[in-house]
Amino acid sequence: MTVTIRLADPDDAPAIRSIYAPVVEETAISFESDPPTTAEIRERVASTLPARPWLVCERDESVVGYAAASVFKDRDAYRWAVDVSAYVAADYRRRGVGRGLYESLLTVLERQGFCSAHAVVALPNPASVGLHESVGFERVGVHEAVGYKHGEWRDVGRWERSLRDRPADPDEPVSVASLADETLEAAFAAGAALVER
Repeated sequence: MTVTIRLADPDDAPAIRSIYAPVVEETAISFESDPPTTAEIRERVASTLPARPWLVCERDESVVGYAAASVFKDRDAYRWAVDVSAYVAADYRRRGVGRGLYESLLTVLERQGFCSAHAVVALPNPASVGLHESVGFERVGVHEAVGYKHGEWRDVGRWERSLRDRPADPDEPVSVASLADETLEAAFAAGAALVER
């Protein structure tokens, strides 16, 4: 069995949608009301790269999970921070896929020059909390009853992780495309090594 972590491609949109749509429809984990279409996911992937990474994990050439970074806030001063998320196909949860994706994603973000990663978790969600804390995120607060989905008010927790020291005069983060192939390959291999075969 082969496991690969790589940069996503817009053509991965159908597989990504098949992972994400049930989360939107059946749970309160995502606060989206309707699953995005394949075309919308294709656009999300295309518009995220090359500035920030969007990764997929494949087992025997089938996409079984993905992780992505997005803009933390629109204001210029926040440009060294990113929001991150990861989703894993139901049949592949608790097999190291999420942890492997985050290992690769966080390494790439650090190499790009980002300083912190932030995650928002709809509560309760012990699996997501466990995943984030297992890769070094720390809980920084809870917004109580901030979202309403499936007939209930939902709390949202915030987690963050430092990616590197914050320099006094930071250089601008670089694009994913500007990183050396060897840097990306090493980050992807390190993450893939954490996934159960």
